[in-house]
Amino acid sequence: MDTLYHDRPFSLRYVVRQRSERYTPELLRTHRTAKASWLYIHRQHGIDTFGPTPDWSKRNDLTGFGRCAPARANDPALDGVALWERADAHATALRPDEPVCAHVVGSLPLGDDVAGWRTIIEGFCEDYLTSQGMVVDWTIHHREGEGGQPAIMPHVHMLITMRVFDRSHTDVGKVRQNWLRTEKARKALAEKWWARTGLYPRSYAMAA
Repeated sequence: MDTLYHDRPFSLRYVVRQRSERYTPELLRTHRTAKASWLYIHRQHGIDTFGPTPDWSKRNDLTGFGRCAPARANDPALDGVALWERADAHATALRPDEPVCAHVVGSLPLGDDVAGWRTIIEGFCEDYLTSQGMVVDWTIHHREGEGGQPAIMPHVHMLITMRVFDRSHTDVGKVRQNWLRTEKARKALAEKWWARTGLYPRSYAMAA
C-alpha cells in the first residue's frame, strides 16, 4: 500500500457486472458487484448476487465512513447498502456491460486525523460529485503502526453512482453519460484530488 499511496494517490476503477479478463483475482472479489464493493470498504461480510463475499470484517482498519448525496437521494429505500443493491439490480436488467458504479481509492495526508480527513473528503465530494447529482459513499482506512509510522497508510474509498437512482425519474437505472464516463473526466477528477490533498504521483513530481 505504501507504493500505491505515493505512486497512485488517486485511482478510479469501474464496477462492471459483465466482467472481462482484465480483472485480477482481487478485483473479481471486491469489484464484482456494487454490493461487494460496499461490503469491502465497510469491512463487512455478506452475500451478493454471486454468493458469499470474503469476510472483510476481520480487518481492523476502518476509521470513518459517511455518505454525500443530493437532496433527491434522501429516500429511506436508498439507505446504506440498499442503494448499491438497487444499482446491481439495474445493471442486471439494463446494460450489464456498462459500469454499475465507480470505485475510487485516494491517498490522504499524513499527520492529519479523521476529522481533518472527513473535511477533505466531504468538501471534495460536494464540490465535484454530489453537485452534479451523484451519490458517494466513502470510508477511511488507516491503522497506526510502531515508531510513529502507519501500519496502513491513510486512504479513502469512494463509491460513486454511475446510474440514475431516483425511482421517480424516467431514466432510473440508466447510465448517466456525463458521470465520469470519459478519460478526460477521470483525469480532471484525479487532478482535483491531487490539488485538494497536496498529494501528487511521484512520477508527476519528477516530471515537474
